[in-house]
Amino acid sequence: MRFTWKILVCLTSWPTSWALYNQSTGFPQEEIDNGVALQEIASQALGQMKQESQSSNGCRFEEAQVRREWYLSLIWNRRDLSLAARKEFTDAVMCLQSLPANISADAKGTFQGVQSRYDEFVATHINLTEYIHVTADFLAWHRFFIHAFEDALKVECNYTGTLPYWEWGYDAENPQDSVLFNGDPYSMGTNGKDLNQTSLYWASRNLSIPAGTGGGCVYGGPFSNYTVDMGPIDAPGQQPVQDDLEYNPRCLSRDVNPTVSKASITFRNTTKLVLSYDTIDWFQGVMQADQRFIDPTAPQSFGVHGGGHLTVGGVLADINTSPAEPMFWLHHAQIDRIWTIWQGLDPVNRRNAIWGTHTRSNDPPSSNMTLDEKIDFGFISQPLQFADLMNPLSGPFCYYYT
Repeated sequence: MRFTWKILVCLTSWPTSWALYNQSTGFPQEEIDNGVALQEIASQALGQMKQESQSSNGCRFEEAQVRREWYLSLIWNRRDLSLAARKEFTDAVMCLQSLPANISADAKGTFQGVQSRYDEFVATHINLTEYIHVTADFLAWHRFFIHAFEDALKVECNYTGTLPYWEWGYDAENPQDSVLFNGDPYSMGTNGKDLNQTSLYWASRNLSIPAGTGGGCVYGGPFSNYTVDMGPIDAPGQQPVQDDLEYNPRCLSRDVNPTVSKASITFRNTTKLVLSYDTIDWFQGVMQADQRFIDPTAPQSFGVHGGGHLTVGGVLADINTSPAEPMFWLHHAQIDRIWTIWQGLDPVNRRNAIWGTHTRSNDPPSSNMTLDEKIDFGFISQPLQFADLMNPLSGPFCYYYT
């Protein structure tokens, strides 16, 4: 294997050019761009995770759940999920959307938009959004959040699979043509109906972005009859509601955007993110386009996190309400996978690495978080200790990505 940790470049203070970064990885440019490099890096990280894992934590690597990519792997010429497995996943999600909510009558007064068990996950994300984005616990909070969703699918809807992830790089050039959005029974539905928009204004960022290839309601396949019950709060090109949690029934909208994907979620973007930072502050900061951590080679970047949200657009573009879009779970499984790869490249120093405070971009200022703290999960779980959420092969978890 050509890749060795010793030759990585740390760009924490950005003294190094992108060209020098390319030379330092040991991979040809073609393999960075087509995903071969990232797959080799992921394999090395997984090997180190396997060596580090111990049966004493209750999770044997040989018995761990395996999370797989949604569709055809062009690199290794395999199908990670069968057609039946894809449909079982979307059927289970629609099952959870059909189940009644468990919240109490007292809570219903505050959470008026919660109409289903699925909506409890959406409302939890909305209610805690200022404390789980651009904060110390962004990665760990979402790691458990998607795990709890996966568990709900299994326990409440008899799902036998694991949470799939979306490797953005396969679709970055033409995401509108992805099998994810072809509308067949084994897809995640279609793009939104084409509204022929030219640009969208994102009020909170004071930013206009080119419109995507849709913009309207999903019109075919799974989720074409699904009703989103809350939001939007801050979606580009959409009128926000007055109350974040009010009942606002509407269709699932999408605006799949190749302009954003080509700039934000290519294999090159992801490989650069994983290899360029050896400290958690810069890794998670650039991932989220935190304005305190600006990459001068891509000053207008949305990061891979925001880039994935905006590539699908519509409901997913509203970060706060975004779990209402079923693509959220595949996108955030990929976010968790990228963090897992980064951790696995240097598990001794990165397994418990955290940085940041309790509030979004530390506004308003708040104290630094520690691994001893309890993290709130609203409707979906009792509070959990931060330290228990750092290792996918320990604590409440027992999974890895292939």
